[in-house]
Amino acid sequence: FVRVRRLRFSCRYPRASRPDDAWLSWLSYCCHTGCHIHTYMLSLVAARRPAPPLAPCPAVCSALRDAPRVLHLDRRIAAPNVVRLPMPAAALDAARAAFDGAIRPHLERNLIEDLEAQPVPCSQLRSAYGNFFVMRGGSSTDESKRHSSDLAWISVDDMPTWEAFRKIFDLSGVADAVRPLVDCDEGIRLYSSFYVVRSRCASANLHVDWGDGVGTNAFTLLAPLEDYSGVDNFQLLYEASAAREAVAGGVGGGDGGLAQYRYRLGEAIVFGSHFYHSTEPGASAGGAAAPHVYLCFTFGSDRASFFEEHIAPTISGYQSRLLVAADGSVRLTELGRHLEAEAARGHPPPCRDAV
Repeated sequence: FVRVRRLRFSCRYPRASRPDDAWLSWLSYCCHTGCHIHTYMLSLVAARRPAPPLAPCPAVCSALRDAPRVLHLDRRIAAPNVVRLPMPAAALDAARAAFDGAIRPHLERNLIEDLEAQPVPCSQLRSAYGNFFVMRGGSSTDESKRHSSDLAWISVDDMPTWEAFRKIFDLSGVADAVRPLVDCDEGIRLYSSFYVVRSRCASANLHVDWGDGVGTNAFTLLAPLEDYSGVDNFQLLYEASAAREAVAGGVGGGDGGLAQYRYRLGEAIVFGSHFYHSTEPGASAGGAAAPHVYLCFTFGSDRASFFEEHIAPTISGYQSRLLVAADGSVRLTELGRHLEAEAARGHPPPCRDAV
């Protein structure tokens, strides 16, 4: 940290007013100049101490509140607003235990395929490991490609289960790692927790998870539950900022500005707006009964007005049945409200008990 404080900034940012602000001044300088921020610098700094308030350092307030932010955060991924972070084994173990106990037995009994026969392809799962909501998404942002993938979201479906996954989120340390990048009043808010499950993909569908106005004020996290390195394809494609040669460490170059990110057990990819990505065409080695499974969180700012304008439109649709808003209130999504209305008419969604 002494070395950071002795940096001679080429721009006219004031020096840190106190030792705790030195690393934030350095971060604001990096954001301003567009240089790459090493992934583990963020995580190491966050682990050293809780992020101090932004207010004492005007340079940081100015640099980090220019929304939408488009930052190159990871020196090995040539794309905006994306970073790799370590995923602790304890967090993955807890997520894997819940999945194996509550969900995997249903997948082995054709859960996702059976959803296709329903008007709304969803189901609730009840178990001692938690209660979950399954929604078959297919190629979620392009209806013409709906059957090109068997992607499904399996989200937490009540508050006790949500709290259990909040503990997993806390174990990950991700909130502390990205805190300097998010405009918050009190801290990072966890919106939703779920598993992304898929066994095949026939066609790429490049899309962004968040609108341009979000910047780095909301993130999606994806972390594999198992080691899927034995499959050459069926990873993550993303649109690179510039064509690059293939580099070591799981990030390769691609034709037409596309590159492949290879999922790694123990590593999460975390991204905000402007990150164009897609499942890479391919298939899991074990087929529909043994799909690839990823722990997923959405999280970000606790500012209610920003949430309603920029974040809620993305996560309030049909990816889950409920979510937690920026102010901490629990609300039904658009799909959740539809299902509640149908249940009131005597048509509740299907429900599967523990196998």
